[in-house]
Amino acid sequence: MTGTRAQQRVETEASARPAKKHKKIHASQVINFAVLILMSAIMLYPFLLIINIALKSYKDFLTDPLGIVSFSSIRWENFSDVWEDLKVFERIWNTLYMTAGACILGCLIPALAAFPISRNHFRGSGKVYTFILASMFFPGSLVASITIAKALALYDSPLGMIIMWGAGGPAMNIFMMVGFTKGLPRDLDDAAFMDGCGYFRYILQIAMPLLMPIIATIITFKAVGCWNDFLNPLIYLPDARYRTISTGLYMFMGSYSNQWPLLACAILIIASPMVVLYLFMQRFIIEGMISGALKG
Repeated sequence: MTGTRAQQRVETEASARPAKKHKKIHASQVINFAVLILMSAIMLYPFLLIINIALKSYKDFLTDPLGIVSFSSIRWENFSDVWEDLKVFERIWNTLYMTAGACILGCLIPALAAFPISRNHFRGSGKVYTFILASMFFPGSLVASITIAKALALYDSPLGMIIMWGAGGPAMNIFMMVGFTKGLPRDLDDAAFMDGCGYFRYILQIAMPLLMPIIATIITFKAVGCWNDFLNPLIYLPDARYRTISTGLYMFMGSYSNQWPLLACAILIIASPMVVLYLFMQRFIIEGMISGALKG
């Protein structure tokens, strides 16, 4: 009898539960997904086309430039030929250490500038901040930059290129850093100073680790800009020993202007480090940009 009552109770509770409603798919969602798929295809098509060309032989490319390469005719030797002719290791090393130095300098300068501006540590900080933002619209002077670089013995020097990359265009980085720094609690400043922490030590050891999302954003933008920069290394580093990956590709294109499979291999080799960097940093980039916009 007891078992029958328990069974009836379970059946009653089951019938009293509301039936699960199937989530309806609206037409707007279908349109959004279709637009995203279309945009992804548009973005991926050039990349896949370059991969397809890079794996072809020169004869296959002339026969059918846009045809899909067959697995049996893939020419992996293109990458090894480009690696040797382009001197990829030397070019990447030159670009890598100059880009790393520029990223360190490009993060340090905005941090040291944004912290006193966001905390109003000096009179007229708002006016200084306005002038910094207005400087984004000031055109640069190539003749003046070359003259200053030669006067400081920084022309045709990797150190000069690091300083130019790192200190160049700081207004946007300061703008993002100020917006993010305003979100740091002021109680943290007071607690650190009461414990005897110095001003620069506080910025470098306490504040900057908390600014890692926006620092990662600045590093990514700075690294991509330095890696892809062609004009400045061509002008300020005429010595062949200091050629970067972009200027090396320019010289390589001059020698292999009609060898499109080799040029496609060179483009893939040059672009792959920045693609990997962006894939690792995209979470910090989104977090840094959103947080900086909300806290600014």
